[in-house]
Amino acid sequence: MKKLFLMLFALWCIGFLVGKVDLNTASLSELKQLPITEAQARDIYEYRTFVKILDNIYDLRDISSIDQRTLNKLKPLVVVSLYTQTDEAAARREEIRYLIERLDSNEGASEGMADVWQDFLMTPQNVNRMHFDDFISLPNVSAIDAVAVLKRVARGDTISETRDLRNTMGISYYGYSNLRNYVYFREPPVKNRLMFDAQMQYYTRPYEEGQYDMLHEAFVPKSFGNDWVIVPHDKRISYWGYFNVDQVQPDYMAKLRMRYGNNFKAGIMNYSPKATPGLLFSDADFGSDREYLTTTKYYAGYENTRLPKMGNTALKLYLGHYRATYGEGLVMENTDFYSARKTGFGFSKRIMGITPDLSRTQEYALRGAAIELKNPKFGVSFFVSDDEKDAIAYVNEDGSYVLRDNFGNDVFKDENGDQYYLANGVRMYSYEDGSVVNADKRKLFGYVNPTLPYDNDTLIEAEQWFNETLNPTPPPGQSYVPFAMPYINLATRRDAMREKLWGTHLQVSPFIGTRIGFTTYTALYDNAHLVVPDFNNLLPQVLRDSYYYTKLNKTMNAEISSMYSTQTDSYSRDYRRVIGIDGGTVLGHIAVQGEYAELSVDGEDFKLGDDPSAWLVSAHSQFENLYFLTLFRNYDVDFENPYSNSFSEHERFDDTILEKNIYALTNPALSDLYHNSNQSAPEKGVYFETRYKFNNYFTIGRSYLDLWERLSDGRRSARFQSELEFRPLYQLGMRLRYKNQVNRYDDTAERGVSKTNEYTVAVRTFLSNRDFLELEYRYNTVLSPPYTSLTNPAQPGNNTMAAAMTLMTGDYIAVNYTHNFNDNLKLQGSFNFWYGHGISHWDWEDMEIDFMGEKGAKAWVAISSRISENMYMNVKFRNKTYQDKELRIRQNNDPNHSNLADQLTYFDRVEHSENTIRLSLDYRF
Repeated sequence: MKKLFLMLFALWCIGFLVGKVDLNTASLSELKQLPITEAQARDIYEYRTFVKILDNIYDLRDISSIDQRTLNKLKPLVVVSLYTQTDEAAARREEIRYLIERLDSNEGASEGMADVWQDFLMTPQNVNRMHFDDFISLPNVSAIDAVAVLKRVARGDTISETRDLRNTMGISYYGYSNLRNYVYFREPPVKNRLMFDAQMQYYTRPYEEGQYDMLHEAFVPKSFGNDWVIVPHDKRISYWGYFNVDQVQPDYMAKLRMRYGNNFKAGIMNYSPKATPGLLFSDADFGSDREYLTTTKYYAGYENTRLPKMGNTALKLYLGHYRATYGEGLVMENTDFYSARKTGFGFSKRIMGITPDLSRTQEYALRGAAIELKNPKFGVSFFVSDDEKDAIAYVNEDGSYVLRDNFGNDVFKDENGDQYYLANGVRMYSYEDGSVVNADKRKLFGYVNPTLPYDNDTLIEAEQWFNETLNPTPPPGQSYVPFAMPYINLATRRDAMREKLWGTHLQVSPFIGTRIGFTTYTALYDNAHLVVPDFNNLLPQVLRDSYYYTKLNKTMNAEISSMYSTQTDSYSRDYRRVIGIDGGTVLGHIAVQGEYAELSVDGEDFKLGDDPSAWLVSAHSQFENLYFLTLFRNYDVDFENPYSNSFSEHERFDDTILEKNIYALTNPALSDLYHNSNQSAPEKGVYFETRYKFNNYFTIGRSYLDLWERLSDGRRSARFQSELEFRPLYQLGMRLRYKNQVNRYDDTAERGVSKTNEYTVAVRTFLSNRDFLELEYRYNTVLSPPYTSLTNPAQPGNNTMAAAMTLMTGDYIAVNYTHNFNDNLKLQGSFNFWYGHGISHWDWEDMEIDFMGEKGAKAWVAISSRISENMYMNVKFRNKTYQDKELRIRQNNDPNHSNLADQLTYFDRVEHSENTIRLSLDYRF
């Protein structure tokens, strides 16, 4: 009886509540059914909608039209339920939080792409309306996966949920698992609303080894051993010493991105590398007068994935900074950063078409306007850019630009400021037709992405100092023989070249997964001529001492002399034009794609094969547990396109005097052409890559073999890497990796031969709460040929003992750890020790790769915390202490040791200690 009474009471309560109107959820029409006026009902509805959700019935008294009598009348008729307001954006962000962290950790390898992919995650697209390029631009989604989805949608079979997507015939599990987070099926998870993403990063980023050596290279007079050669004590004789680089501020970046749903987007970023003024430092701090806008990037854009009355047609329109990427990156993929073996698959993807750009790219950034219109059958893009570009310039002794006329003459100014050119050593102030010499175009060597971003006046002051150092005034009775190039004749100049660029891309897709595209761009230079000496005349322009003209006359330097010129003996123009065609198709489990590009030099624009060219073709086959990639490429030495970023083993200028012989250059800063290069080296070769999962225990990880020839000197090389992972338990994994590289494998007697072997064993354990612990050991060997020109000079009385092959060994041990305290706090760390014996070791940290010195230890710790609902923080501290060989130039304040020779001290083992801090704050709302 008691149980029956309780059941009846519960049913009465439910019926009582059901009969009442919930003020927090009732519609306007339901509120109008209450015994109140229509105006009062509307006031309650608008208060709840625009002011706040009701906490209790007495909140009605905050509405001016509701008096106490009305409240008493409503009490028995209404109920105020407990209501939790859900933030759709916050819920979506929490759902994909681990994916955002994963993208952030890959930002170093895919500069600028993480922003775009995060936008896709927060504002995904309807999978039933996406185009082919939309699919293949997503990480780890292949062309085969894209065609599988598109064919299903084309049949009218709408994908309505995640299960439908997985059951799509032809899609791999790997493609499905990556695609599902970037798409929706019916209603978008985050509807039209305004969202913000504000980021700030402070980073005491150290210089890379090559840049460090370049900045330390000394400007030394030819006869520096003479006692009369004196260097004052207030300055040093390298860029590092002159600018006191140790004291400059770190990098910092501030970024704000805004978007309203999937349609309206805008963003602004200020990135200030070392020694650059910006939002946190004034010009006076570092002697630079560059305006903040030179380091600021911005964009405003509109996107519509389904234009009204135009079917499945999408539109993109961007103003400001943007990226343009097409095909395999041979014609157009604008970025400052080079990535070896960029296949276009996995996380080394290319985001096709027009996208906003708030990356750290500065030199090859596009600033202007871009529009893209596409549907499943046809696509077209137009883009224009107008920007000032940094360059290596020919300069006079006073640091001013060398000018160039349209007839190929260098133009100078006399004491009165009148212009002239030299003809057989005679000053000519007019041409044969009687016109006065009046040149206004600068003579430039080529684009450069400078390491030291000082303004031109500051650089000229430094160069004048170095010129004085190189040419000391001898006292009476003393003589001095200057260098063949006695002053800095090639120097970095900021905003030296105004580039007006326009380009277009057309694409036709006759069948699903099959496309044929055409891409071209033209860059106009209205204030400069690009002039690069030919191979026979190159060294006198770039080398300071004639002693090196024969010793460093290497065929690899053809990569320098073959740089593009707007003036040669056969033509004079003011532009660069690149034209290319690309295409691809999917046949079952195989996707084939490729691109062919030509740099217009002295041939016809639309005639194939008469100009320097580059081409790449790849085939990608995919199955459930296996993929296989084959890639062929061939890039001519003369194909020099600054907006190309394609697959290769090495960047352009590798192994040239710009890398190996910085000490001999007229200006060490010329080495920036190599250190900050974004282009692929001229290569031809074939590349194979695969991954195969046998079962739940054994997996052959990413393995590849590359056989290629460096076209500048014909050196043939091979690189192989493979790894095997064994997981007897889900929580335990053991990995073996082997890497082998042979340079000049076709001629073992050549002094350029080297053989490298790398053996790695790692044990990983995946703990509870997604914690992670790994122990890794690596052993390296490098077999190098004898350098007989050093050990056995062909002069009487020298050492006649033959030199043998040299075997260097090195090892490395590391411990990596990740601990998740909870969902909002994570700790990552690593400790490693290495002994290189001359071998370079590398280590992949949380977001970047680091190359170490000869011997040392490194430890780093990073803390990631969600300090509030929308605020994320990451703090990283790293200490690296290592030994290295270097030529260190030190300032000696002792007047008794003012001789320059005493200031050159060679430390066979120099110890460095670097402490770096990176602080990142991210506010997402």
